[in-house]
Amino acid sequence: MKQFTTTLLAALLCVTSLAATGPVTSIKGRLRLPDDTPINTTLVTLNDGTLSTYTQPDGSFVFHTVGPGVHVLNAHSHIHHFSQVKIQLLADAMDAPKCIEYVYPGSPKQAVPHPLLLTAHAKYEYFEKRQGF
Repeated sequence: MKQFTTTLLAALLCVTSLAATGPVTSIKGRLRLPDDTPINTTLVTLNDGTLSTYTQPDGSFVFHTVGPGVHVLNAHSHIHHFSQVKIQLLADAMDAPKCIEYVYPGSPKQAVPHPLLLTAHAKYEYFEKRQGF
């Protein structure tokens, strides 16, 4: 059993070191509100939580050591709706990611520059106002 554990640990270390030797970059951005009021700390994820970070007080965020591929960025706010962004990182052009913004599922897509600047589109309304008599 000890030999199996040692072998498994060695294999994991090899896989980790191989993954770290490929090209990597940082994905940067900022969340903002339309009126530029400060935003609460918000969870931002890549690929459904494979990588995650929280915004700084100014709304900025950074993902370090992101490898090549297609990544989906989501801002998880219970108060405001932010666009979803699909980011394509090519191994030979890691410093120039291609970013496409989707305001909501099924909406027209549009290219956005990197570093990302995502403005909230709407504020969620969880309750209806009480009707008068």
